[in-house]
Amino acid sequence: MKYTIVGDWYDCWDLASTFAVVAEGETLDEAKQNAAEAVLEHFPHRAEGEDGESPETLWGGDNGAYVVAAFEGDLRTRAIESATFELIA
Repeated sequence: MKYTIVGDWYDCWDLASTFAVVAEGETLDEAKQNAAEAVLEHFPHRAEGEDGESPETLWGGDNGAYVVAAFEGDLRTRAIESATFELIA
């Protein structure tokens, strides 16, 4: 199943850095794991250094991101039409 996951960074004070990822997984947790890999591939600096995040720690990590919303299905076109997200995958 496909999920559209909207995320934002912990270290940003507003929602200007909000991003959306469409990821597949049997469950939402599996899709979040796949989305984390795509996010870190798109933003490799988030994985660098000793404080860097990994796919396992991105969601909820100190320098990571949090899930603003998650929806079943591929909502790329609707998300882009109704809001401004950096679409990662």
